[in-house]
Amino acid sequence: MDKKIVAYLLLFYVIFTLYNTLIPFTFDYSFSDLPVLIKQITIIPTHKGVGRFSITDIVGNILLFIPFGFLAYMFFIQREIRHPILLSVLGGGFLSFVIEFMQLFIKARNTGLHDLLNNTLGSLIGAGVAAIYYHKISAISRKIFYELLDRKPFLLIPVIVGVLQIIAAAAPFTVSITFSDVAKSVKSFNFIPFTYRSVGALFLDSPNRNDLEVLQHGFDFTPMLEDIIFWATIGYLLMLCYRMYWRNDSRVKIALYVLPFLYFCFLEGLQLMIVNRITDVNDIISGYSGFLLGYLLYRVLRPIRRRQYHDDLDLLKIPVIMYIIFIFFSGFRPFDWSLSKEVISLDLKAENLIPFYAYFRSTKLSNIYDLVDSLSFFFPISLYWSFRMKEKGVHLSRIYIITTVTALLSGSIIELSQLFSTTRVAEITDILSYGCGGALGTFALYYYENEIIPKVNLLRRGLLQFT
Repeated sequence: MDKKIVAYLLLFYVIFTLYNTLIPFTFDYSFSDLPVLIKQITIIPTHKGVGRFSITDIVGNILLFIPFGFLAYMFFIQREIRHPILLSVLGGGFLSFVIEFMQLFIKARNTGLHDLLNNTLGSLIGAGVAAIYYHKISAISRKIFYELLDRKPFLLIPVIVGVLQIIAAAAPFTVSITFSDVAKSVKSFNFIPFTYRSVGALFLDSPNRNDLEVLQHGFDFTPMLEDIIFWATIGYLLMLCYRMYWRNDSRVKIALYVLPFLYFCFLEGLQLMIVNRITDVNDIISGYSGFLLGYLLYRVLRPIRRRQYHDDLDLLKIPVIMYIIFIFFSGFRPFDWSLSKEVISLDLKAENLIPFYAYFRSTKLSNIYDLVDSLSFFFPISLYWSFRMKEKGVHLSRIYIITTVTALLSGSIIELSQLFSTTRVAEITDILSYGCGGALGTFALYYYENEIIPKVNLLRRGLLQFT
């Protein structure tokens, strides 16, 4: 990764962390109150102030500083500064100390010694992961990446998506293999297609919240349809890769149908070990059905594909359109719009209108996951569109403006629709995340042309080795 990019990312993450941890920026106390405030510092994290030990708070604060530790280590190691792990941990501890000290003067915030320790631990974990990546994994991953990019570039898309989906399935990374937690996961497991009836409800007469919601409101098919559209896009791309790279290999054709099914079984099985995640046979059905639909669409749309073909990027037109349909379907579902003032007023709160305000109340792992999810939504479209505009001679600065504004407008349309939804929440944070995703797509084009392509050319000429 380029030195400047690491430096900018580190700076951005520090600013982002300060912003999110100091909301609402109402400094209610002065330095004269410091002796009293110090006595109010908490030692053990509790859940909602009722004295129960909060695992979520601990894990959330650790995860919050892992990216800082990772980026700080990369920043130091790239500049050949000695003791990068120690400096990364000290930097994370100092940043956390500054945050906790400033939170003393904000009435709505709680300062805790445990937060300082957890943040520092997160920095240590991030730096450790970065060290392993830099010394053990970096060369291998770069070799795989550049060889795929050189020989089978389209295959990179489903491979990256597959890895990211495994990470998403493991989120919020609260892994537990204790008997009680696994038993709870099994109890919530649903193996009945096209409805939700947990094992607990079927055999133990112990329905959970999802069971009761289905009994009261009926089964919502829109999440399954959302999954089908998404995985149909990936299935289309996989079939495209098969036709381009392995057309005459019968073994790959068999794998094309077997591996996706095993992949979805693995994802759902993985969630049995994640606290508060539900293993659902409907996810396997919708995911695999999406793949099959993608394969079918590849064959059915062959005449259109041939008419539109001028270069390899034209082959991505159809999956990009499918992905756009997925984004808007995902944003609009479950189509339960209402013009009721009560429904609209629920979303017109400070926590939804102020960027990242949701982080103010608690460091929820779901908030972090939703932020990353929204950030990635428009990225593929922006990247493809940026390539197309660059081919037409549009200047990069103008491409940035076009993709960012378009992403912001798309996010605004989706969030505006959620303002009228009885079950969705409209947030300004999501709109900004869409816009950032649009800018990141164009930045990826810039990075590709200035950093990746030169290395690919060196690799082709035998002048670059990954060791």
